[in-house]
Amino acid sequence: MDLMTVLGFCFSVSGLVLTIIGVAYRLSHRRLRRRRPEILVSIAVISIAWNIFVYLMLVNGHMPSFPHLYNKGIPFYYLTAPCSYYYTLLLLYPGARISRYWYLHLIPFVFGLIDIIPYTLASAQEKAQLLALVVSDIKMGFRHSYGYIEQKWHYILRFGLSAVYLVAQWRLLYIYDPRENSRFQVRWPLAISFAVIYSLQILLQGTLVMTVLSNELQGTFLLRDINQVIWISLFFLLLTLWFCWSAWRRVRLK
Repeated sequence: MDLMTVLGFCFSVSGLVLTIIGVAYRLSHRRLRRRRPEILVSIAVISIAWNIFVYLMLVNGHMPSFPHLYNKGIPFYYLTAPCSYYYTLLLLYPGARISRYWYLHLIPFVFGLIDIIPYTLASAQEKAQLLALVVSDIKMGFRHSYGYIEQKWHYILRFGLSAVYLVAQWRLLYIYDPRENSRFQVRWPLAISFAVIYSLQILLQGTLVMTVLSNELQGTFLLRDINQVIWISLFFLLLTLWFCWSAWRRVRLK
């Protein structure tokens, strides 16, 4: 592998390691594991990390060795956007009441859970054949028939919902005035830094997916382009660095 390829994978592996460290730190610290915002942001980052992990396994051709891991992240990808929104809400407004209809946010999760059933029930041979096809032509991950709907609609729906939640998340930041309560002024840097890094991550991945869907002839080339791998890996690394830093910072908040 050339230097750029190695660099991209180093960024990704470092991000995955930092994800584990960030989650372990939150679980080991009593104050953090009892805070709702920390639980929510952990779910969001783990979902993104799983997505990056599967993408890397496809790009480097190792996914067929772990057929049972493929496709399992689809339901959890739908949790990233609502968890990020509610993390921001509860971080800025700790006493905020959650709507009694909060479970409506889980509808896409249930939808994704149902859609992975056909692949889960497929034989080992069928899974191996599908993954061999996806590894050789990675854009087939958007088009295979192991699901009740064409897979590309998961990507369209997921990033469409992410855009809606992201607008709502930035609205929370816009209307929040840290001067109203000096005790919570320190929460503002955490919320705004997360929003910026998370927005960049979603923008990059969403742009890549939409480009692939609108240009299927070059889809495989785009998904394997080392420049894409490096940028996605770099933003993921920045997100996980923030994830660990925010845990350390939250411990020191009163």
